[in-house]
Amino acid sequence: MSVDTSQVPRREIPRGAVTSSNIASIGYNAPTQQLAVEFKSGAIFHYDGVLLEVAQRFDEATSKGRFFITDIKGRYRAERMTGKCPACGDVGWVARMCADCGTKTYARLDTEHVE
Repeated sequence: MSVDTSQVPRREIPRGAVTSSNIASIGYNAPTQQLAVEFKSGAIFHYDGVLLEVAQRFDEATSKGRFFITDIKGRYRAERMTGKCPACGDVGWVARMCADCGTKTYARLDTEHVE
């Protein structure tokens, strides 16, 4: 039996701050092979099927941005995990109640990586 997990909300992956002009933080979930990347814009993307070795090299890279462009972007399926509140425009985790106004849930924007 196959189970459709496309509508199951993903959990946040703990991230650590990094030194980069465009990337704010990164994190990795080894059991699911998901890499989390938060950009300075506030957008958080999860990348599927990233091997531990790739995540470690990303973490150790002198230039996070260069490594991201050459070794991650476009090579892995990406899903945007953050969206805007349709009522006030605050950015937060998709499907959670808005932390700013509390009236709506954050809406999914796009699923392609556009950072």
